[in-house]
Amino acid sequence: MAGARFIALFLVLAGWLSILPAGASLYVGEADIEPTGKSARPPILDALNQVLVRLTGRADEDLVAKLGIDSAQANSLSLGRQFRSASVIGPDGDAFEQRRLRVDFDPAAVNDLLERADLPRWGGERPELLLWIVDDGPRGARYLGDDAVIDHALDRASFRYGFEFARPILDASDRIEVTPADIRGGFTSAAADAVRRYGADGVVMLDLRQSDAYWTGRWAWRINDFESTFERSGSNPQEVIELGLGRIAGALAARFAVRSDAPVLRRLVVSGVSSVNHYTEVSGFLRRLTGVDQVRLLAADGQSLTFELRTSADGLRQRIELTGPLQFERHDLSAGTLYYRLAW
Repeated sequence: MAGARFIALFLVLAGWLSILPAGASLYVGEADIEPTGKSARPPILDALNQVLVRLTGRADEDLVAKLGIDSAQANSLSLGRQFRSASVIGPDGDAFEQRRLRVDFDPAAVNDLLERADLPRWGGERPELLLWIVDDGPRGARYLGDDAVIDHALDRASFRYGFEFARPILDASDRIEVTPADIRGGFTSAAADAVRRYGADGVVMLDLRQSDAYWTGRWAWRINDFESTFERSGSNPQEVIELGLGRIAGALAARFAVRSDAPVLRRLVVSGVSSVNHYTEVSGFLRRLTGVDQVRLLAADGQSLTFELRTSADGLRQRIELTGPLQFERHDLSAGTLYYRLAW
């Protein structure tokens, strides 16, 4: 009887969750409001451009200008807006208040805009990255601890590009496994155990160095089998972080952003689901995947759930395994069914 009630509750939740917006936070843009008299375009265009950059990973482009979008078009895409006051920390560490416009844009309308412009879109499969930072100390590389300027830059980049960062607490395990020399050398494999321990999806290492005229950041990062190293320089650490994380966002979008295609139905079986919270987590994750238009629960058998997904983009398995709670088990080629286990 309890099992029957559990299955019935699954089916009720499946219908209820189908009306909830998927990945809605990706469609929120925020722009500074310029002081009166300063020449600038309307802030709603900057807010929309922030959303378009987040969804495409094109950090170095002004897509609003490139697509010829005016204020009237941007207004037609918005669902709501609010003004708020935000605390901002400058490169010198001084804090000041800044007035901003925050706009919620219509996901379906923005997706349609990108589709008509033939721009690929990267949706809800956003990784959490374990970020290690070192700078120069009296005896060489040292862990960078609490720093208001760095923390503020990371918060802004996290919102701008749509992925989260975890910072190691630098306890004994962290310091034994990953040394400042490892970070300076870009040895991402040294952080494999820490990535698992923190529940992150990948690792980023940043070596910050200051010269007389500028700052340089040497970056190394890894997600699954995707690894890269590069350098970026700027006038201050905030600029180095903005440029470096923009480069990482662009690389991920180049790999995971997709264009819409004719919709197809795919079937997934997920085992290890033993509670309503588990179901909510799995269902919500599947619905946030790029190109997934609909998720239906077909059956609940013990601790296994069978889902049918209508997807309009290729690479479903690749996007599922970028991040999230599912561990791949097998692919039944004859039936076209993917099997996963909830990795909790």
